[in-house]
Amino acid sequence: MSRLEYMENFVAVVDSGSITAAADKLELTIAAVSKRLKILETDLGVRLLTRNTRQLALTEAGQYYYQHCREILEEVSRVDQHLLAMQGTLSGSLRINMPMTYGKVRLSKLLIRFLQQYPDIHLATHLDDAYTDAASGDYDVVIRIGVLDDSRLIARKLENARLLPVAAPVYLERNGIPQTPANLGKHQCLHYTNASLREGWTFHDQEGRAHNVQVSGPLCANNGEVLKQAAVAGLGIALLPDFELANELKSGELVQILNDYSAQTISVYAVYPSRQFLPEKTRALVEFLIQEVQKP
Repeated sequence: MSRLEYMENFVAVVDSGSITAAADKLELTIAAVSKRLKILETDLGVRLLTRNTRQLALTEAGQYYYQHCREILEEVSRVDQHLLAMQGTLSGSLRINMPMTYGKVRLSKLLIRFLQQYPDIHLATHLDDAYTDAASGDYDVVIRIGVLDDSRLIARKLENARLLPVAAPVYLERNGIPQTPANLGKHQCLHYTNASLREGWTFHDQEGRAHNVQVSGPLCANNGEVLKQAAVAGLGIALLPDFELANELKSGELVQILNDYSAQTISVYAVYPSRQFLPEKTRALVEFLIQEVQKP
């Protein structure tokens, strides 16, 4: 056996928390995993793990060796994946988390094309609008919309999206068309649950002056599709990203208001944990999304 195989065995034991779990992961017998661990410790002349009937614990030497083994194994994997990528044969699993509407509207077709380009990749997608900790390790890539505040992460911008104030013609006929942001205070407004009402909605006029207005209304939701359908039904005015309004604006179900003012622009990022050795398959996915999303 090579030293890399012994390293892989050791790292699997630490990551799994037990020799039994590592044996399942490596598809080996418990005796084989235990024997490899003993051989490695004998070769190194140092104890890496302390063992008792309940748990395994890294020694100081074991902690040092584990960290460097992880780096070496990740680098080997990265080199292998890079060579495979050069031949168009990336493989393995990728996990991506993305907001519900953005994932459906902007990314679903792109992810299908990515899989067509790399048929040996298995992609697990999770769509929801709850906050996801990209540093948790649960996902390889997390798509975030808005402000980023975690310095532990690497963020690559996919695109910018404009927020547009929209309403259904039936609502405007019944309640009038607001001419300034201040008028919104007298209207029924539909807003995001995860946006603070105290912050209100902010617009800028053509001279660049900011106009902030506090809004209220009959519905708040953590999903833009829900707010959009409520706006189409005439329940009120919504402030939504342009990427989810194209069909409704084209059909006339919704119309943009306050055309002399602009709301804020929000950025969309692909976020992943800051690691020295990024797997080539993850890099390939991020670069693919950036390239495809930014196409004219």
